[in-house]
This record gives sequence, structure tokens and C-alpha cells, in this order.
Amino acid sequence: MPSRAYFLGELLESKFFFGMANMLDSDSESDLDVQDELVVTGVEPLMRRRTQEIGPERLSVARLQREAAARGHAGDDVSSATYQNYGFHLRWLPIVIAALMVPAVIQTVGGHLFTGEEAVLLLLLRFRSDDGFDKMTWTTGRNISALSEVEHVHNTFPHLVDHRSFSSWSPHFHQFAQAFTDYGLPIQNLIGFIDGKLWAVCRPGRYQNVLYSGHKRIHGIKTQGIIFPNGMQPYPFGPVNGSRHDSTVLSRSRIVQILHDLCRGGPFAWMPGGLGQDYCLFGDSAYPISAFLWRMYKGAMTPAQQFFNSTMSPARVTVEWGFGKIVNLWPFLDYRKKSKARRRTVVAGYFP
Repeated sequence: MPSRAYFLGELLESKFFFGMANMLDSDSESDLDVQDELVVTGVEPLMRRRTQEIGPERLSVARLQREAAARGHAGDDVSSATYQNYGFHLRWLPIVIAALMVPAVIQTVGGHLFTGEEAVLLLLLRFRSDDGFDKMTWTTGRNISALSEVEHVHNTFPHLVDHRSFSSWSPHFHQFAQAFTDYGLPIQNLIGFIDGKLWAVCRPGRYQNVLYSGHKRIHGIKTQGIIFPNGMQPYPFGPVNGSRHDSTVLSRSRIVQILHDLCRGGPFAWMPGGLGQDYCLFGDSAYPISAFLWRMYKGAMTPAQQFFNSTMSPARVTVEWGFGKIVNLWPFLDYRKKSKARRRTVVAGYFP
């Protein structure tokens, strides 16, 4: 079986005993025996076999179907174990795999070969759990190095994370605005809500000030989310250093410019000349005000402004529900202990 790296505690334990042995006088016969015992004790943690338990079978839909049948699930029955582990019912998995258009075989930079079906199942299994790779080797039939290399979705579907995921909905902006009006909101041309999200990460060894948020008092990285009334969350922008303000993330995303061009024409316009009507997003008081971005009133307010805030505040929280839904579906994305800046890709999985 492949060996695993030693834990830091094991290395420190060995270092301690070697240091003690080095401090003794090797010319003294009595100290020599103690020195030998300390060296043997220090070597012992390094002699332990640290093996990965690799399972006998790799992931496939056929395997999951066979295991579900063995548990008594058949036909339209729903296997709670499959849904818990992969986020989809068993009968939906072939549809998900087909929709992601994975190739028949994927070869990683390390030379590992995966079927496209196996790669999708690994992705779902990884994001549904906050366990380490060492706990996945038996289930997946793969070693840790192989599990760390599978990549396809983010490189194949860039249009789901860039401005096109927002602008492609522009033909429906009128319907979005009408939905908010019917709900009773006072803004006639509102199409969605916008907010920033700070994702907590482990405290980095270096550049802590770059990731530290003085407002939340934690280290993290920021993303920006938008939610439409149909529940879709287009153009997830980020990550940005956690020390940055939401207005900085807004500026870097260029979402106001994109919405301007969609409405009035420009480089980001979905149709020549734009939609011919202005639409806007709504955020909290941290955002600047423009024709395409409204926010809550702050400071001394008139009764009308207070009424406006009280009406918009309950509706604006829906963008927070959007972030919460992502975390509930894919718990790994919000697992702070596994989010290690400068050591692994953090929050990349947040992007659809």
C-alpha cells in the first residue's frame, strides 16, 4: 500500500528525543546507554507504517446502483445514503454526468487515468463531506495523490462564472422587475440583490494582514454574489483578499459597468444598443449609489426613507439565503480547517 507523510506531532516527537540524546556526553558509559535508548525511542515514530487503505473498487454509477439494490432500494426508491454522499438521488446521477460533458477518460498531470463518470462522482463526494482524503481512499479505490489531481468542470464551463452568466439573463430582466413589483417592493426596475461573503480560512503563516478582516475579526477571502428572483446566482466573483471592502470587490467585478452596457449599450451588451431601459441591483449600505445600484438609506432618515428601509430589508436577506443554500448543499466549501491559503485552492469550488 502507498505510504503517507508523517504527522507534524510525530516529527516533533522524534526531534525531541534526538535533541535529548545529543545533549548527553557520549564519552560517559552510563550516558551512552541512555543515549542509545533515546535514539531508539526517537526513531520509533519514524518506523511506523503509515499506509493508505485503498478500496477494492472504484466509483461508478453501476457500483452505486448495485450497492443500493443490496440495501433493498430499487426502481424509484430513494437511497438516503446516496443523496447524503453525492447530493443527488441515484436516478439523477447519470443526468448530472451527461450535463457536465465530461470526456470518456481524463488523464491528470501525474498520469492517473479516470473515467469521466468517476471524476464527477469524486467531485460530488468531495464537496459533500469535510473529511480528509485519507478517509476517502477506501470508498473511492484511489490513493490521495490521485484524488488531488482530478480537474475538469472549472476549465470546461468558464461561461458559468464570468459576466456571461449574468448578461445571458438580460432578456428576462423585465420579468424579474415585474416579479419584485408584484411582491410589493418600491423599486420598479429592480432585478436582483447583491452582497459580499467572507469565507473563513485558517490563519496563514505569512501575510496575515492581507487576509484579516477587521470587521469580522477573522482571516478569510471574499466573494461577491448576486441572486435573481428565480433563485439563480449568476456571476460569482472572487476570491479577493479578506481585508478588502465590499466596494472594492464591486469595483473589480465591474458589475455596474456590465449592467450599464446591458441597459444602454456598450462592450458587454447582450444586444445592439442595449435593452433600452435601466435596471438596477440592490445592496446594503456598504455599497455606493448609482443609477444601476441602489442601497439602504443610512444616517438621519425621513419617515419615507425609514419605510423604504423597512420594506427592503426583509427582501434583501434573500441573498444571504443564497450563500446559505450553497453551504448546505456542499459543506466542504465552508469548512475552515481545510481552507488553507497558499497551500491549496480555496473557494474555487464556490463557483458553479
